[in-house]
Amino acid sequence: MFKDTLRQCLKDKAAPRTRNFSQFIFTFELVPARASRGKVVDDIIRFAQEAASVKRISALSITDNAGGHPALTPQALGSEIKSMGIAPVIHFSCKDKNRNRIESELFELDRAGLNTLLVLTGDNPRYGYMGRAKPVFDLDSVLVLAMIQEMRHGLVVHKKAPGGGVRLPKMDFYSGCVVSPFKRTFPEQIFQYLKLRKKLQAGAQFIISQMGYDVRKYQELALILQKMNFSVPLLGTVLIPTVGLARIIHKNVIPGCTVPTRLLEQMEKWPTERALELRLDIAAKLVAILYGLGYHGVHLSGPGLEYKHVHQVIEMAHDHAADWQKYVDDFLFPEEWQSFLFQEDPSTGLNSNKLNSFSRDYKETLSPPYLIGKIIHALFFEPDRGLFNTAKRLVKKCHEKGCISWLTSFEYFFKELLYQCQRCGDCYLGDLEFLCPQSQCAKKLVNGPCGGSNNGWCEVWPEEKRCLFVRLFNRASWNTDILFKDQEIIPPRDWALDRQSSWLNFYLGRDHNHKTMKSETDED
Repeated sequence: MFKDTLRQCLKDKAAPRTRNFSQFIFTFELVPARASRGKVVDDIIRFAQEAASVKRISALSITDNAGGHPALTPQALGSEIKSMGIAPVIHFSCKDKNRNRIESELFELDRAGLNTLLVLTGDNPRYGYMGRAKPVFDLDSVLVLAMIQEMRHGLVVHKKAPGGGVRLPKMDFYSGCVVSPFKRTFPEQIFQYLKLRKKLQAGAQFIISQMGYDVRKYQELALILQKMNFSVPLLGTVLIPTVGLARIIHKNVIPGCTVPTRLLEQMEKWPTERALELRLDIAAKLVAILYGLGYHGVHLSGPGLEYKHVHQVIEMAHDHAADWQKYVDDFLFPEEWQSFLFQEDPSTGLNSNKLNSFSRDYKETLSPPYLIGKIIHALFFEPDRGLFNTAKRLVKKCHEKGCISWLTSFEYFFKELLYQCQRCGDCYLGDLEFLCPQSQCAKKLVNGPCGGSNNGWCEVWPEEKRCLFVRLFNRASWNTDILFKDQEIIPPRDWALDRQSSWLNFYLGRDHNHKTMKSETDED
């Protein structure tokens, strides 16, 4: 079992003896085709059969509509791969499913014994039948992890649901998450780690990094995790791209992925006849470095690779492992980043343990909607302060007298003018520094950003809208110490409240402000 392998790697790393490269974990990413059969599917099955036979790869992960395009489900391939004797890791994203469908698919996966999941927010849906598909994102990755955590202990059905009040049988899920240490700006990078902390609190049991090539950034993630005092297996993604794919990634076409300019320039000079050899060589050296940095394993991926190529990377990495430090300089790209969280250690070229300071663009704090929101919230929405009790009595009186429609009209006139309000009836302005996630985040996220932003711009609206959480960072008053404190996991929007007065729902205790989210930390 893959989860047993990962748990054992934690014990091995903690043991007071020299690490053995044979205990270093390898997984490989399979990308299903937009078809149920054909050459791509046949190649995947052949790769899986060889990997199962040799047994050096611990698991094969299967993407879930990668890039936002429709494809064969990971569940379908997962069952076939499991029958070969190798562990499948099912990518489970939020982009195509509402919360009921998420729960149903989790039942299906548990029934099929496909219990190892990599939970992601997911890329925004793109080309589909007769046009672009509708994004769902009813829950974010943090909330899905929290749901899975409850299922591990036995999910309690809501008392108002059919058969409500009962505890469902426990489900043996082993769920992981993704984080990107490869963000170019401080606001994006800080929020990647803040969201990682929420994922770990929600029950994430292993971590796979996003892909990049700067080893100082890979090391940064390991250091942050250590300072957070979470002991979970950490795998670094090592992409083995063709030159063509590297060009596409460099143009930010694939959300969340980066290829440094200087590395691309090197790749474009490769002789065609040696391109595959050089791809594998770069990957092997990077794998050796991640082994040296203390990662528990790597997650390999790349197009057009046969199993023999991946095995070659593993063998070459084994040969490089003892001398990994001498390759570090080849994987430092400081010109790419504004966002190193740790100061440099001049003796190694890597990070010291000392955190960098950071600055904000305080123009956001001068925004009229922000200032007005702060004042109104302090006056009317902070319990037992200001005019809170008076406002609560007035709103309840409107409700009793049947004149709540006037209040609703007034509320939404005001909020649409200032915040582009979408009338969700369950308002998050007070949680997100008076930024509306329904109108200003393409994925409606409340617990932190997706991984797709680039240079502070939204994945879906590049050069048009700043990422909501970049703007939130500039309005917030905290510093990097927040990374090392437990975070509040914000409950999801309740769609039963849609188009109602959010003020009424707040004062009557109906909205998300009156719900609590359990976390792994709470249960410990």
